[in-house]
Amino acid sequence: MAYNWQSKAFIALSVMGFAVAVYHGYGELTFSISHLSSCTFSHTISCAGVFASGYTTVFGIEFWVYGVVWFPVCLLVGLWAIRKYGSPVRSVMVPFLMIGNIFTLYPWDIEIRLLGGVYCLVCVSLYCINYLMTFVTLTAKSSET
Repeated sequence: MAYNWQSKAFIALSVMGFAVAVYHGYGELTFSISHLSSCTFSHTISCAGVFASGYTTVFGIEFWVYGVVWFPVCLLVGLWAIRKYGSPVRSVMVPFLMIGNIFTLYPWDIEIRLLGGVYCLVCVSLYCINYLMTFVTLTAKSSET
């Protein structure tokens, strides 16, 4: 089967999301200011500031766990859609990906409102990867065509 650009991009973004989520998990599990200095550029762009905030869980589960689970599930659902329809069709994938997009509203609220504009680049990159996956699927065919 020849993959179109949307299929290739979706697979690559899912794998990239998983890799970044694993890196994020490693950063949180081995949390130390010295380890996170590579991700801290200022008071505003500071992974250490976000990790140390105490706002890195939802329902008692660390955010990074959701990413480590979410992106492989995206890959599996995407591969299923690609195999069945020939691409990550928007009628299947966009509603599914909206779960992840809606989930990002809570961490954005934390970074913007609760932390007063302190952002973790690793976290923001995960949100953006999900947004890019959604964009890619919006450009794919619908299942009806």
